[in-house]
Amino acid sequence: MTVSLRVLLVASAIFVLVFVVRKIRKSQLQVLDAVFWLFFSLSFVILALFPQIASTLASLLGFQAASNFVFLYVIAVLVVRDFSQTVKLARLRERFNILNEEIALREISK
Repeated sequence: MTVSLRVLLVASAIFVLVFVVRKIRKSQLQVLDAVFWLFFSLSFVILALFPQIASTLASLLGFQAASNFVFLYVIAVLVVRDFSQTVKLARLRERFNILNEEIALREISK
């Protein structure tokens, strides 16, 4: 793994950490979401400090370079996160629709 990629990973982790802490202070981020982002940025630091982890996993999975594995890792984690947020949003929309129907029924019965 190149030094520039390692520096980019650490810089990204620091940026995410600062951003998450600011959002927590402003009460704009739930604790569970903050924990995800903190662990995600921690994984960047681990990959930067121990590049042999990325190199080993890259060779086991057949990647030509560790950087390709790192990019796939980031994309895969974010896709899984996006899917879980989509499921959560679908549940909230359903609940919102039910609440709207209940409010409409209450207003009609008045």
